[in-house]
Amino acid sequence: MAFIDWGIVVVYSIGMLWLGYYFSKRSSKSMESYFTADRSLSWWVLAFSAVATYSCAGAAPAFTMLVYNSGLLGNWWWWLPWVIWMPIVAVFWSKFWRRLNVVTTAELIEVRYSGKTASVFRGIYGVFMSFGWAIVLMGYVTGWLGKAVCPIIGCTELQLIIFSGIIVLIYTTVGGLLGVAYTDVVQFGIFMVGNIVLIPIILHDAGGFNAVYDKVLALRGPGFFQAMPPGGDLVGMTLVALVIQGLFFAASPSGGEGFTAQRFMAAKNEFHAQLGQIFNAVLSLVIRVVPFLFLGIIGAALYAPGTVDPALIWGLLVSKYSFVGLTGLIVVAELSAYMSTISTEMNWGASYMINDMYRRFIKKDASERHYVIASKICTVIMLILSLLVAHYLVKGMMAWFLFINSVMVAFILPLAWMRFFWWRLNIYGEASAIIAGIPLGYLIWFPWGFSEKPFWQGFLLLFVAGWLVILIVTLLTKPEKKETLINFYKRCQPPGLWGPITKEFSVDERKRIKTETSNDLIDCFLGILLCGGATVIMTSLFGKHWVLLGVSTLVSTVAIILFINRWRKKGVFKGL
Repeated sequence: MAFIDWGIVVVYSIGMLWLGYYFSKRSSKSMESYFTADRSLSWWVLAFSAVATYSCAGAAPAFTMLVYNSGLLGNWWWWLPWVIWMPIVAVFWSKFWRRLNVVTTAELIEVRYSGKTASVFRGIYGVFMSFGWAIVLMGYVTGWLGKAVCPIIGCTELQLIIFSGIIVLIYTTVGGLLGVAYTDVVQFGIFMVGNIVLIPIILHDAGGFNAVYDKVLALRGPGFFQAMPPGGDLVGMTLVALVIQGLFFAASPSGGEGFTAQRFMAAKNEFHAQLGQIFNAVLSLVIRVVPFLFLGIIGAALYAPGTVDPALIWGLLVSKYSFVGLTGLIVVAELSAYMSTISTEMNWGASYMINDMYRRFIKKDASERHYVIASKICTVIMLILSLLVAHYLVKGMMAWFLFINSVMVAFILPLAWMRFFWWRLNIYGEASAIIAGIPLGYLIWFPWGFSEKPFWQGFLLLFVAGWLVILIVTLLTKPEKKETLINFYKRCQPPGLWGPITKEFSVDERKRIKTETSNDLIDCFLGILLCGGATVIMTSLFGKHWVLLGVSTLVSTVAIILFINRWRKKGVFKGL
């Protein structure tokens, strides 16, 4: 890179450090300030922060790779479950988590379950989420950073992750969740601008989009531009597996739990949480993907299959067509994507260790200042461990893409519904899923070779095994105390199979919750139509499927009008 490009990187880094410092005073008041931003985040901050977290350093190369490999169908590997889970989580789980008013999802353990076992397992759960889920996710994101940026600037992956890690570590430890959320907003804007600017430059050199389209059509055939499944590898049981994943993905750390739930818990109220998640769905499914549909199609026109590593297509396009100044902007865009994700996961992972292990079992009565300092130290340790995971374990990006987004969570997915919709689930059923989930998923996917087999086989094997284990363990052990379940139900007000518990409530209260649930189910259906239709609109435009474009536009328009009108009547917008 030229001197100007490095100057852009330096200016960006200073800007992120300043933003972290700007929020340092507010975030350091207490542990709750550090991890939930004093529950002060507005819906639009929640949305941009969430989509920035999803848009990790792997987003640009991964989305481009998926299009290059499989055409417009490629991104349906994640679109299909996401158009289902995102509106479901917006309608149900966002308000569940906000109503619980907890700091971490691990805190749910002692709210939902009772006794000494629940108390001990809360700590185990916190360690698992910190040093299991969070560090693996951070390692995966860091692995993509090297794939994306090293071909552009010519450094080693180790040099790059050390430099970027130091910057993100400083502003995250200083600014807490509040600093993370607002830097996310800025970073998502930089990420989008950097990638959008590249498109007209490449298209001009390639003779325009029509010339690119015709060349890809000649090289790959019309199947490359198929707008929606079924097709390619997305047929039969694979589609079934992805739909199931979408229905239950609220149990995933990147779905309705983990750092997504942390955003809900930091919202001003449940209405901000709900609207933020719906806006996040539009940003995540449509807006952020558009540049990479262009770049994937252009890559398919320029590089024949088998001639390059698909994971490097995005980096090769940048290296070939960028110029002084633009290169620095694109590198900053990728650093923004990486830092927005890694900062969230660092803060989220540390929240478990401090709130659910350190404060709960090791040092119970220290000052808030002490806990904030401990949180910052834990954040440093987590980053170091994730860099080691990235450097030594994360290889073969397509296999890791499916592992992180699907296989890693398959075993625990039944918990998404059981926790909130079935009174009988107990701490032993919960523990059996959490403890077995990650090791069994890794064992089946990598050492046992299921990453080389059709995707649905490994996923459904884990999903069915999860159901069996959770149900058998739960039914062979005693139920939770009735008082605990009643208190949980009062705080959360979930729908589902709560008959023995709802008897304690008045007829009017039960009727109100039943009516709310019926309305929520309709909203979920409309939300899925909206998200699915918006995604098909986008692929129809790129594939030049005009009839499908008209149908999907009509469906989306009707769905959004009905959805907005229903939420207006429920008072969601007044609640903002």
